[in-house]
Amino acid sequence: MSHIYQTNRLGRTVKHHGEDFLHFSGTAYLGMASLPAFEELLVKGIRKYGPNHGSSRNSNVQLPIYRDFENHFAFEAGAPDAMLLSSGYLAGHLAVQTMMMDTDFIWAAPNTHSAILPVGQKTASDMDFDGWVWQCKKRAESLIGQRILFLSNAVNPLKPEIHDFKWIKELPSTNQYYLLIDDSHAFGVLGPSIYGTFASWKDLPAKILVVGSLGKALSLPAGIILGDLYLLEKARAHPIYLSSSPPAPAFLEAFISGQDLYLAQKEKLLEHVHWVYHSLKNSDEFVCLDNFPVITFAQAQWVDELHRQNMILSSFPYPGPQDPPVNRIIISAYHHREDLVYLVDRLLKLNPN
Repeated sequence: MSHIYQTNRLGRTVKHHGEDFLHFSGTAYLGMASLPAFEELLVKGIRKYGPNHGSSRNSNVQLPIYRDFENHFAFEAGAPDAMLLSSGYLAGHLAVQTMMMDTDFIWAAPNTHSAILPVGQKTASDMDFDGWVWQCKKRAESLIGQRILFLSNAVNPLKPEIHDFKWIKELPSTNQYYLLIDDSHAFGVLGPSIYGTFASWKDLPAKILVVGSLGKALSLPAGIILGDLYLLEKARAHPIYLSSSPPAPAFLEAFISGQDLYLAQKEKLLEHVHWVYHSLKNSDEFVCLDNFPVITFAQAQWVDELHRQNMILSSFPYPGPQDPPVNRIIISAYHHREDLVYLVDRLLKLNPN
């Protein structure tokens, strides 16, 4: 069963009924909120900018930090341009609204996040990602002169599974292609640095936008859109952008100033992930990758068993309240090696074969 834990602050441990539990849940993959040095950067930013900036981006009073952040993020991600919004969900909604105006067909991959799904759009829930790609190829071959928009997450964090989009190079050139990728679980984790997957796909024969929440690994209460200049100019003219408030500026300055902290945390995270992967790779009961901090398993009763051994897992109904719980173990850079040794030891005892 799923357990509910009340706490004031998330970190490597959570106090529950007077006991310390190791915390293997959430999406704070880099554990930035547990770093006093990052907190000091935030405090410094709040002293400079105040706690928030509630004015719209097209106001006659401007804060340069917003454009500075967008230029920095776009350059490091290898993207032509970037634009900030107050959440990943808002960024996704604006991106798909912008792209769908130029397209004739919208094909959504399995498990595509609702942030980038138009209202009423269905995903290919009856097949896996590879099956969806095969279907897209066959359907594209039957069309001529059409504008096709593909929607997908960069990674399925529920499986886990990292998606590849090089297959778009194999599509017939008789159509025009658009690609919208949700990088929410990729920022800070996938790619050569902490800027997600855009650089891997920028040379595909398609107009591309990469969007996502920066509130997971990067710990920023913001969303971002990266990509095509023409599409981003259209997005900037949209009422969603013009009428919404931007993110709190202190977080943006802390991000730019804290690059060394982020990179050190990513290095630590990948060391953790590699160690756990090699410790569990011979077990058939656990699904994990050597470059992504999620472990999944099918045995629901293990959630209770690990709870009894003072471990908190990610276990709750998803995507809707009536759906069965998705059970996952999340690795973070805030974990210590002894935490992982304890975790792996207990997991292998659950599945001694």
